[in-house]
Amino acid sequence: MLQEQDLQHFLDSVPQLAIKPPAAPVEPTSAPIDLSPLDRSIDRHPLTVAPETPIAEVLALMNPMRVSCQLCSEKQKNLKIPAKRSCVIVVEDDRPIGIFTERDIVKLSTMEACAIGLTIADVMTHSPITLKQSESQDIFTAIFTLRQHSIRHLPVVDDDSRLVGIITREAIHEALQPVNLLANLRCAGDVMTKEVICAPKTASALELAQLMVKHRSHCVVIIEDQIQHPQRIVPIEKYQIPIGIVTERDIVQFHALELNLSEILAADAMSAPLFSISATDSLFRAHQEMQRHCVCRLVVVGSHGELLGVVSLTSLPQVFNQSEMYGTIELLQQAVDDRAAQLQKTNQLLQQEILERQRAQEALHQAHEDLKKQVEERTAQLLESNKLLRRDIIKRQRVEEVLRKKQTCLKNQAEQLEQTVRKLQQTQTQLVHTEKMSSLGQMIAGIAHEINNPVNFIYGNLSHTSHYIKELIQLLELYQQHYPEPVSEIREAAADMEIDFLVEDLSKIVSSMQVGTDRIRQIVLSMRNFSRSDRTSVKFVDIHEGLDSTLLILQHRLKAQGGHPGIQIIKEYGNLPSVECCGGQINQVFMNIIANAIDALDEAIQKGQWGKGKAKNPPPLIPSSPLTIPAITIRTEVVGDVVAIRISDNGGGIPDEICRQLFDPFFTTKPVGKGTGLGLSISYHLVVEQHGGRLECVSEVGLGTEFAIEIPIVRRQVTVDS
Repeated sequence: MLQEQDLQHFLDSVPQLAIKPPAAPVEPTSAPIDLSPLDRSIDRHPLTVAPETPIAEVLALMNPMRVSCQLCSEKQKNLKIPAKRSCVIVVEDDRPIGIFTERDIVKLSTMEACAIGLTIADVMTHSPITLKQSESQDIFTAIFTLRQHSIRHLPVVDDDSRLVGIITREAIHEALQPVNLLANLRCAGDVMTKEVICAPKTASALELAQLMVKHRSHCVVIIEDQIQHPQRIVPIEKYQIPIGIVTERDIVQFHALELNLSEILAADAMSAPLFSISATDSLFRAHQEMQRHCVCRLVVVGSHGELLGVVSLTSLPQVFNQSEMYGTIELLQQAVDDRAAQLQKTNQLLQQEILERQRAQEALHQAHEDLKKQVEERTAQLLESNKLLRRDIIKRQRVEEVLRKKQTCLKNQAEQLEQTVRKLQQTQTQLVHTEKMSSLGQMIAGIAHEINNPVNFIYGNLSHTSHYIKELIQLLELYQQHYPEPVSEIREAAADMEIDFLVEDLSKIVSSMQVGTDRIRQIVLSMRNFSRSDRTSVKFVDIHEGLDSTLLILQHRLKAQGGHPGIQIIKEYGNLPSVECCGGQINQVFMNIIANAIDALDEAIQKGQWGKGKAKNPPPLIPSSPLTIPAITIRTEVVGDVVAIRISDNGGGIPDEICRQLFDPFFTTKPVGKGTGLGLSISYHLVVEQHGGRLECVSEVGLGTEFAIEIPIVRRQVTVDS
């Protein structure tokens, strides 16, 4: 009994089955390339069976889809299903005795009995028409044989009547595919079948199979329900719209699936949409459309989509009729002859023209000889003059070369002198500035020394004074314990001096003096550290100590004064080793960069950037939370074999055009008297040239500025200027 899922599987597979072309013969990959068209069209591996083979096995061989529909396991689904065959040759002792085609299957489908138990010998076509293979036979012989007997399969036998292979119309078409001359000259309207078997979409598959058997047709075109009697051949003059097609192959598939043909409607079994062409399209285009859509036939329609006819693969080989090809060859030969006659006339004209040109050439040759003599005489005169001119030119070239070399030499000397003067000026300025810094350092060192002596004296006596005061206070407390009632004079004096307040405040005064002297000592130490007398000597230096000394010297510029907000110092010190460098020179670099950062923040404060308590986010260069006051961030870290010091501010930033000139000598944006333009230039010289490090500036207007200093931990081989 037909199950619902079987019917659904059939309906899903019908369009694919209907558009598949018949299996074309596959040539061996090692076949020679000089085979004739007849040899190329022979399928040498046809499907053959013995006469006693049951019908069911033959149908399974011709329709492997029936077997594939029964496979359910995942492993079986991956099996390769063989291609479908349109016919089976019944052989006995390698000789063909019968043939069984798809048309025979359609005949079996129209019968009430299912032909179960029959063998292939009972239903085959006996004594099939064959073609004997010989040198006198060609592909046109095969075409005429197929057309004469209205068959689609032609077995090929040898001299002993043994089966060699089989020829189909599709194989002939593939073999003659390169011959496209007539296919391009002929159109689909010339070879289409104008009488088409039509049926409405309400007809059953059994009725369609009966129509195919009755009219010996390979297909039925399904049209709109406009015909009262679907079981008749409708002339082309009728205005019918095709909507689908059912072929013999579809009926064969239905039979293979054991479906009830009387229960299947044409609307469910037809292949749609249709692939159509117009009557004016060439046969070559029809062939291309069939190959592109993988179909065996195309419907020819008019301008309004009406049905005009059907073109199939079996009708295409008709264009290769020998008489038509010979007629075309004669037309081409006539065209070649006409063209040859024209070329002959043109050749005669060319020969006459050649004779005239030869005469003209002889005259030109004579004139050329005369001119040659005159040229030789004139050339002799010119050669003599040319020799004299060449001598003068050589002399002038030598003089010009000498002058050019001298000019180049002088130009190089001038450039060298200019560079030397520029370097001397820069060196002189740097020496003056260095001398000033050296003098300033010596002066600061002297002042620090002079201040340090009395401060040390005071600091040294403060500890003793504090000790003495504590002892006196203890003695006073003992007197108060043992003599609680002193004489009136002592009581009055104690009341006037406010002994309790004096004892409490005296300790605070001594502590304040201690803090003050510590502060003075730190300042003196920072001044001595900054103004190192060993400015050019290389030692292992604590970078953090130099930074702290510089900040301590600039502390007066960082404090808040009146409406001027204070500048916050954010220290993000890393764990740094001692660095082998000139400490005084590095401190000078820190002083220049931090002083410039303070100047930038002062300028932003004057512009009202932090006026009235307005908050400003720090630049992305400073990885900290938003600040409401101006700030300078100092970060240190070890990067590989260098120490990186990054000094950044959240001021107004520096434009790109100014940032590119920061390290140029004498370049400054400050007013006259406030800057020499040498601070950053000297800093670049000290870091890069003196210590082999790196100094860069990264700034963005409105966000801030960062100076990145990198100093090798171990000093590299560089020349130290004194």
